[in-house]
Amino acid sequence: MLQLDLYPGEALGPFKLGASLWSILAFVRQPQSKTLFPSVKISYDTNSSSTSIILVHLHPHIDLLFSGKGQRLHTIAIRRLRHGLPSSPRPAQQPLSLPSTSSGSRGSTSQNRSVAGTISTLVIRYKRVIISSADETLRRGGVMRHFGPTYEGETMRYPGVTFMFDDETPASSSLGSGGGSMRRAIDVADENKRAEVRKIVIMQRGDGREQVDAFEEVLEHPIMNGDLKRVVIKVNQGIDMYFYPSSLSPSPRKLLLGQSSAEDIRYELGEPMSVHYKDDDRITIHGASDHESDPSLNSYFMNYFNHGIDFLIDGQSHLLKKIVLHSNTVGSPLFQRYKRCLWEIADPSGDSSGKAVTYADTLEDHKSFLGQISEASQPMELDRSEEYEALSIPAYFTRLLGFEGIILESTTAGHVVAVTIY
Repeated sequence: MLQLDLYPGEALGPFKLGASLWSILAFVRQPQSKTLFPSVKISYDTNSSSTSIILVHLHPHIDLLFSGKGQRLHTIAIRRLRHGLPSSPRPAQQPLSLPSTSSGSRGSTSQNRSVAGTISTLVIRYKRVIISSADETLRRGGVMRHFGPTYEGETMRYPGVTFMFDDETPASSSLGSGGGSMRRAIDVADENKRAEVRKIVIMQRGDGREQVDAFEEVLEHPIMNGDLKRVVIKVNQGIDMYFYPSSLSPSPRKLLLGQSSAEDIRYELGEPMSVHYKDDDRITIHGASDHESDPSLNSYFMNYFNHGIDFLIDGQSHLLKKIVLHSNTVGSPLFQRYKRCLWEIADPSGDSSGKAVTYADTLEDHKSFLGQISEASQPMELDRSEEYEALSIPAYFTRLLGFEGIILESTTAGHVVAVTIY
């Protein structure tokens, strides 16, 4: 049985509006979640994957819509309320959330798990009362009983939640006239009252108590507190970090290359989710020095997957040497390994009011922008799929393009998936 509590404008069970795509998919990938959600499909626009709205379908009941910029949960839709849910699935053979690209203007991925066993059902509660289950059919009259009066229309709209019904629900305009009109009016009213709810949609409440438009970004919410709101990259210097809530952190927290220490990073961001020593020295073959005496081999990475940032720390001085910021672009090999970092590169002239380029801009935009600093290096090619055997995508190459103090990693489609400053 899948039991979910409905909170209008806020959440459905563990799925809270405003939560990040990274955290939701991490929850779905947990072993205990695989029993409840045996099949997951991710859909997005492959032509604009860096800013595409993302739809995650948890078969057979739940659709989760994420905003294109912040990758935050924007809308929750529940459908097929009385459809049985297969239970006791066998474990997935590959991890979820590693979408592949495909031809055409739309792309999607799905991870289907083989299922067996009995049929479990969906149960929805509101204020600790069951409103929909195998034994309790949610109808228009029941919605009115639990949620109160609402405006007239084909759907029943309340602040933060909408209920939708059968298309064939009778309309009052078809009553006609005559002696039997009163009887027919009563019959239609009774049919309307008994119309079964086919879909429930949960959205944030806007400033005017209206739902937020599907193409707008998610409104700031307490669930975001402590997350990075924005990171400004200053080439050859470091980064300025802005946090949620906006009201409590108007000024940025700074981390500077060659000055900030590992302890400074821990103070600003807490303990890293992972720490590992640098053991990949393949890039040193392109340098003039002997890599066997390279002191960088003693360096280590502090990985903040939950912020979308890696920090390379010198193994001797323990000072910050390099920062890697990830875009979490859907369809790329590193998708879902890091939360999206909303990074932007500041105007190299130092003008704070000048133009900036962001994760959402194309590689050509970045090349034009960074050309103010230095000429671009010759591009290098990297096959990311060789690094991760579990990837369910075809051989996927990215390109590395360097400027003075900064390296861009982009897909063949021109989406910048990561940026490194040193």
